[in-house]
Amino acid sequence: MCLTCTRSAAVHLGSCLLGLVLLVGAGLSAHAQAGGDAIYGVTSLDVAASATGPAVALLKQYRDGARQQPGNLGVELLAELGAPNRFLIYETWADQSAYDSNEKAAPSAELRDKLKPIAGAPYDRRDYHVVSVAAARAASAPGIIYMQLHLDVFPPGLTPALAAVKQVAEAARKGDGNLRYDVVQSVKPPLSHMTLLAAWQSRKAFDQYEMSDYGRRFRDAVGPLLGSPFDDRLYVPVD
Repeated sequence: MCLTCTRSAAVHLGSCLLGLVLLVGAGLSAHAQAGGDAIYGVTSLDVAASATGPAVALLKQYRDGARQQPGNLGVELLAELGAPNRFLIYETWADQSAYDSNEKAAPSAELRDKLKPIAGAPYDRRDYHVVSVAAARAASAPGIIYMQLHLDVFPPGLTPALAAVKQVAEAARKGDGNLRYDVVQSVKPPLSHMTLLAAWQSRKAFDQYEMSDYGRRFRDAVGPLLGSPFDDRLYVPVD
């Protein structure tokens, strides 16, 4: 083969590999692997339906700015499936200091102030530490579905609940189409509050998780321990 042909083939192969990397990385925001000191910020909010557009603009501005803050390892901005005026912000920070610094930063205060006039519910923000978190996998195509489940267990049930969430997280990560499964626990009392944030490649993959043996065992295990209804909600990414 001539030298020119060899170079052309190499360039073509490089272009194909780059395209493949971009495709695999689409749909799930990149973030660094969190360590044991990581703190997770979870914000739930909703706005008047007529204010959805302005709210999205505000939240995108906050998300993009937070990703540039020292110690930030990732920010997911999600809208509830079927209720586009309800949002979830899921943030990963290197440690408590980085989380606290962002809390005091001007963009955080500005977001809260600008959301007040259009809010449909109190702004709920909590910080959590790691119970069980593994590296997220990149999506291979559009269609990601996120699940957020907030668990509030009676204090005597905390130990068995922690065991149950760890088991379901480990099993779910091995399931078809799972991209991540995070389990985090409240930093501040009551420590019986936990959040599960998971993502699947498609709605079908999530439905398979829901009907799996390990998913059923998890619900059976935590059901009697809960101090509030079992309420898992589905979200889609806000690009």
